Amino acid sequence: MSHNLRTLCFVFLLLLIPAWGINAFANNSAKILIIANSKAAAYQQVINSFKATLNTADFKVHYLSKIDNKLEFIASEIKTTQPKLIFALGVASTKVAMHSTNSIPIVTTMVVKSSFFQQASNITGVILAYPLSTQLKWLKKTLPDFNQIAILYNQKENLSTINNATKIATKMGLNITAIPVDTAKQLPYALEQLKKNVQVLLAIPDRVAMSPKTAKAVLLASFRNRIPMIGLTDNWVKSGALYALSWDYADIGQQCADQATSLINGRSIKQVPVAFPEQVHYVINKTIMERMKIPLSESLFLKAKRVFE
Repeated sequence: MSHNLRTLCFVFLLLLIPAWGINAFANNSAKILIIANSKAAAYQQVINSFKATLNTADFKVHYLSKIDNKLEFIASEIKTTQPKLIFALGVASTKVAMHSTNSIPIVTTMVVKSSFFQQASNITGVILAYPLSTQLKWLKKTLPDFNQIAILYNQKENLSTINNATKIATKMGLNITAIPVDTAKQLPYALEQLKKNVQVLLAIPDRVAMSPKTAKAVLLASFRNRIPMIGLTDNWVKSGALYALSWDYADIGQQCADQATSLINGRSIKQVPVAFPEQVHYVINKTIMERMKIPLSESLFLKAKRVFE
């Protein structure tokens, strides 16, 4: 076969390859380093969904543990694998990734504060929370007769959040009573304020007021005063909050994979903004509803992700 004929055959074969095949081949060499805080089921669901969506990529997964020298290990991994992208799950993993590189794009999730994404210029991802506007719209929809809302917060972390919540609530005909809890010692006094013209307690992520150490006291005060609480997560509802907006971890993994695809294909971090979960789910505690005699529509139970009884 002549050289010209071989060339024509090669060109003809290239024309037979569909566009998706070329993209898949290109992505096949895309190394993605995955760093996760935990091997817990929720993390596994996110990772499995992420990998399934990017099924042509080459992955390397590392789970942080107490024995790891995290900075040195991840820095070594990055130098060795030269990943095109880092997928970090959880605050600790994301901090390690951010300290290890300022050039490789990082997609992160399993973090609840939007301010966290402002710490580096090479990071985007999906926040494991919903905007205040979404929270308040659901509150108004779920509890239409409840317009006096209390929020516990520490001023150093959440003063701007409270100001924003107050503005949004006012436009919706809702009233926010912001109760500061700047130290753990202030919590008992703050919880006493729930007795004063408050109909519902809305939880926001807060390291002082809404921590594992304060959860029991806050939930107990909610129950004793018959002030229903809108929790932060499914576990808060399981423990005694009335309901919480939730998410599907497979959805989160797919959403992060879509962001990763955009970055691998050449988009800049600025072109792939930080996002909230696209699909809103929710869980309800039916026992709390019944004991507090709170009327909730039957349709809410039919569409709930989970009902605790």
